Amino acid sequence: MGEGSAFAQMEAALEALRPGEAPVVGFVLMDTLLLPRVDLEAVKDTVARALCEHLRTRLTPPPALEEIRARRYEVEAELSGDGDTTAVPHRWAMEVWLGTWLTGPEQQAEAARLHALELRLLGRALCPHPDAAKVLSRLRTQGRRVIFICNTSCAASDMQAVLAEGPLGGLADALYTCGDAGRGMHEGLLRQVLDAEQLRPEQLLLVSPEGALPPLRGVRTLRFEEPFERRRRLRLRSIYRLARANPYWSLECVEEVLRSAPSHLRPVEDDTYRVGRILAPSLVAFVLDVLERAERLGLERLFFLSREGLTFLRILGILHRAGAVPRLPEVRYLFASRASTLLASMREWSWEELYRFWRQYDRQSLRSLLRNLSLPEDEFLPLAAACGLVDAERPLRPPSEDVEFARFLSYRPACVAFLRHRDAARERLRQYLAGCGMLNRTRVGLVDIGWKGSMQDNLVRAMEGLEGWPEVHGFYVACTDTAPESPRSRKYGFLADLRRKDLEEDDLFRNTAIFEMATQAHHGSTVAYAPHPLAPSRMLPVLVSHALERENSERHFRLMQRAIFDYARDFAELRELLPFTAEELRPGALAAVLRYTRYPTREEAEAFLRYSHVESFGVHEVTTFGLRVDARKLLALRHPRRMLGEIRRAFWRNPWRDGVVRRSGVPLGNWLHDAYCAWLQVR
Repeated sequence: MGEGSAFAQMEAALEALRPGEAPVVGFVLMDTLLLPRVDLEAVKDTVARALCEHLRTRLTPPPALEEIRARRYEVEAELSGDGDTTAVPHRWAMEVWLGTWLTGPEQQAEAARLHALELRLLGRALCPHPDAAKVLSRLRTQGRRVIFICNTSCAASDMQAVLAEGPLGGLADALYTCGDAGRGMHEGLLRQVLDAEQLRPEQLLLVSPEGALPPLRGVRTLRFEEPFERRRRLRLRSIYRLARANPYWSLECVEEVLRSAPSHLRPVEDDTYRVGRILAPSLVAFVLDVLERAERLGLERLFFLSREGLTFLRILGILHRAGAVPRLPEVRYLFASRASTLLASMREWSWEELYRFWRQYDRQSLRSLLRNLSLPEDEFLPLAAACGLVDAERPLRPPSEDVEFARFLSYRPACVAFLRHRDAARERLRQYLAGCGMLNRTRVGLVDIGWKGSMQDNLVRAMEGLEGWPEVHGFYVACTDTAPESPRSRKYGFLADLRRKDLEEDDLFRNTAIFEMATQAHHGSTVAYAPHPLAPSRMLPVLVSHALERENSERHFRLMQRAIFDYARDFAELRELLPFTAEELRPGALAAVLRYTRYPTREEAEAFLRYSHVESFGVHEVTTFGLRVDARKLLALRHPRRMLGEIRRAFWRNPWRDGVVRRSGVPLGNWLHDAYCAWLQVR
């Protein structure tokens, strides 16, 4: 703390005490030596959530969380006679509260469990002042007696147990609480402390925050309070109350705590780290949503799909190791991609089957088509040539417009060869999935970034009718698939789902590339499956990586993921104190992502130009994010209207148009673009 801080001034005043002056120094513990990390009402609410979970297994219908919360406040008010509720012994109030729903030994056992839980939470919610232990040790070295006075309903022995876990343990000669005394801070507690210590008022020096205790004649009081700390507590209290009334503020409540005392997050200096910090809350909340849904659905195993799934799996590991997610289903990492599953998923060699991916990637030549389908050129190029399709590099058009292509699709030898390769691909995929433990399950979950859930569709189509194939539930950060769901294959979009028809959510899709780049694993993409050299019946994934991918990862995306994992670690430490559900965190997470998407800062928009994304399926090209306009093509158009039209088409093809607008420097440009996009949505 700085020399001019209130704590430093209090420390100086204590050092200036003369020998024999103030033989006993008492500290009102809260807000002087102990500072709250969260609003302490959050501790009570967390205990109420724990009771709610227990009663769901015991009562039908179970009481709502709000009813459980309200009942505790009613009990405390009744037992205190509308006086200070901290004067009501904590254990007694807990048993009376639980007596509303439970009786006998179960009531006592649950009261003991929740009492212990609240003490543990209280220990995590209270953080000692960095210099508190030093001040107390010096006083004791000077021969002064140190006592703590605590504004809590807990017993002194309970508070001593809480303090014993931290640096203040064993530094007080006595501890007094309102709960033990049966009196509140303003109900004569200080007089009772003087009687218990057998002190005259002038023998006690009391260190107290402003307004914590009424003055007592003869007792010298050293009052102090840090203005910054007072404002921080006010923000915590205000935002927590807002979060209880409106889930939109739940994430902001977490963010406020993290801003004031981060453990792993570092000060944001690098633009790339900042982007990871912006995305981190939405990704961590998504992992929580996956776990909550998996528990409700009774899933036996979760499969995290490569490559983005590895980031989610690491987030899950961080949360689990910190005890933030005590119940965890079996998890596996599944090497899969559109390239490794598309051929196995096709039913026949036809335009209808090809159109499943053609509708997104319509710029295909014969060579790129065979590459996307994992079909060998040396076998299929001669078959195509026999149908008049000789040039493997020329762009293909739909068969209604391309006679040679239509002939190739109906050519019987090509159909026979396709089915042979398709069946072999299915068998390799089946063996790989069996080795991963996906078969002979009732329900499993797939976890991926999104967007259409193509790999889920491919796996379900490839394995349909197979004995032992489970019911599949796909979990995605966002989902664009609006097709009717199958009873045995369902999809869930967390931040955004087009089936919800929410215009706010739809704006997330204005920049999905940043999610893919931020979560992509550092290994290559899965392109096929091949037998293990020592065990031919066991299939291994065949991975292919691009040099530019490795360079991007080392230069940018590892740092982005470091921010994500740093946030996950800090979030995990707070999880027990602020156990908001994923659905409560979702509105705030979506708002943070939409701020970045719609209204990026100039620095964020400029940083995006440094990134690039290697497309390993469909078009097999490197995507960059600047406004790409071919100058020669533009000049060849000659007419200004045609030139503007070409620029407009290039703008709408850009993966992040909002970033282009910000970099343009047009005043109010992003606001006007956002308004135009909103008009297009509602038109």
